[in-house]
Amino acid sequence: MAAFVLTNVNAQEKYKPEAMTVSTELNYSPGGASDGGFTLPEYGAKVRLHLNENMAVRLKLGLNTNSTKTTTFTENGDTKIESYDRTSQTTFSIMPGFEYHFTKYERISPYVGGEIGLLTRMQKGKQDNSESDDRTETKRPGLGFGVNVFTGVDVYLCKGLYLGFELGLGYESMNTQRGTTTIVSGSTTNENKGNQATLESAFGFHATPSLRVGWCF
Repeated sequence: MAAFVLTNVNAQEKYKPEAMTVSTELNYSPGGASDGGFTLPEYGAKVRLHLNENMAVRLKLGLNTNSTKTTTFTENGDTKIESYDRTSQTTFSIMPGFEYHFTKYERISPYVGGEIGLLTRMQKGKQDNSESDDRTETKRPGLGFGVNVFTGVDVYLCKGLYLGFELGLGYESMNTQRGTTTIVSGSTTNENKGNQATLESAFGFHATPSLRVGWCF
């Protein structure tokens, strides 16, 4: 595919989007198992408005979720009790940004840009067992922001259809609140404020191995 594209970079047909054209894009990054937990693939979507052949504004949406379930087996005489500890975390992001494209080639469109946006997170936990209806549930919401500068490339396979790759340098901050803890014991239910709040931050390069497929209309 790369050889085919490189031998046709000077073709006269217009492959790139024209001014005031909208393009949409889907992003898929494979997940995997880690420390007994199962991580779902990370999905994302992006919409761009191409102001002209050089400039575009964009809106990127991201969704990532992972969950862990631990089962503990306890024997009490002839009774076997299974205790369950489930945790999950879901993060959603919305990132508006700007891209500047270089127009030297017809089928290849390298670009640079930046974005800034909001992040939300929900952490959930549940502990129960097979012997009774007693359980403990926790919920901790989080709110943060992210800033990225990036560079990438779109390779147009035909008019309006492209594949792409992107890498960049970014900073993220997430403030996870105390949340609530609900304890159910028999017919009694108590709800208490959590006793921990967490402020996380991360800075560094990112180049997620992913497949970006987009089309223009």
